[in-house]
Amino acid sequence: MKPGVRVIGEDGEVIAEFYAIKRKDNSLVVDGKALGVMRMDMILTSGELLRGARIFLSWGVFSYLLLIPYFVLRTAFRRCCRVSQEGTEEEKGEGLR
Repeated sequence: MKPGVRVIGEDGEVIAEFYAIKRKDNSLVVDGKALGVMRMDMILTSGELLRGARIFLSWGVFSYLLLIPYFVLRTAFRRCCRVSQEGTEEEKGEGLR
């Protein structure tokens, strides 16, 4: 099975996973899995899609999209610092032996 887009809860558990979106007549069919167990096709009508667009076009989502480059750089910087700190700790441990 190909990997999908995961929705993670606050406790780190996967709540839902989406694999594909297809158009069928005048609606969208989302292939997904709920709570890691139940695979199903979810149907979005045009009315539901417009309501979803209102949610997606909120200020919270817009500000998150603008801040994605910052989040990526911050994660990369933290990984870089963590690796260099681990190397320094290993060198200190070798010097004591």
